[in-house]
Amino acid sequence: METMRLSDRQSLRIASLPAGYRVVGIDCGAPCVRKPSGQLLRIQRDGRLVTATVAAMRRMEARQPTQPVHETGALRAANPYTSVMG
Repeated sequence: METMRLSDRQSLRIASLPAGYRVVGIDCGAPCVRKPSGQLLRIQRDGRLVTATVAAMRRMEARQPTQPVHETGALRAANPYTSVMG
């Protein structure tokens, strides 16, 4: 399991994500977020959300478990997101 330290801007971006957005993993040092529509986004060090590349999407799909994971719902802004494990 990989652990990384998030930048302050990445942490703030995760805390401010709209309902339905989920952090689903890490790709090349950037947290990956899935929109309710299914689109995969990366959070850059400066906090910007960018569309994940095809290669990043393939890497994330390869890491997904075969069994569904427990859905916790929307992220709460009160959570201190300073690191992500994936």
